[in-house]
Amino acid sequence: MVILYGHIVSVLRLIRWPNLLIVAATQILTRQCILAPLLRGANMDIQVPPFIFFLLVISTVFIAAGGYAINDYFDRKIDMINKPDSMVVGTHIYPRHAMAWHLIFTITGVILGAFVAIRLGLAYLSLIFFMVSGLLWFYSTTYKSELLLGNIIVALLTALVPFIVLVFEIPLLAKEYGSPFREISKYLIFWITGFSLFAFLLNLTREIVKDAQDFEGDQAYGK
Repeated sequence: MVILYGHIVSVLRLIRWPNLLIVAATQILTRQCILAPLLRGANMDIQVPPFIFFLLVISTVFIAAGGYAINDYFDRKIDMINKPDSMVVGTHIYPRHAMAWHLIFTITGVILGAFVAIRLGLAYLSLIFFMVSGLLWFYSTTYKSELLLGNIIVALLTALVPFIVLVFEIPLLAKEYGSPFREISKYLIFWITGFSLFAFLLNLTREIVKDAQDFEGDQAYGK
């Protein structure tokens, strides 16, 4: 029991559970505090059902968890220099187990996301989940070592977290309300794009600062 508890704690550290809570809270607040009030003001209602939205949030959280796991898997040598006291892979979790958790979370997240898209009649939007999981993989293996490119990718993916809520609502709202929706759509896009832009700039700054702090380990391994 103690060993199982320790492993669960290590997995939660691996997938950065506080960050995942922020991801979930961001999407919920985007829906409840931006979309819903603006739509109510125009006598319109959110179209994505609560349970389907819940699955969308879980999908986003799982794909992010898989991204954190694969990032730590490939960064374990660098982390031995930059943060030896807080590294998880190679100390608390075997590398192959970290890879397994990456696959479990990523595949489950993509399947859930595809189910949400198909269930809403927006099957083409399932491509988002495949693209995001692919970008997270290539970020960890290749793009992270590219000057600024890796930082921009992470910042863009962060900005997508609130924006994806709107992406799934717009086609359904347009279908339900027609031309009256076009009048309010610009306000929805304005507010959520502004929120996403703030998330992009904040995360880009954070990533640049983090790179500066991790310079020693990155240089040692040619990153």
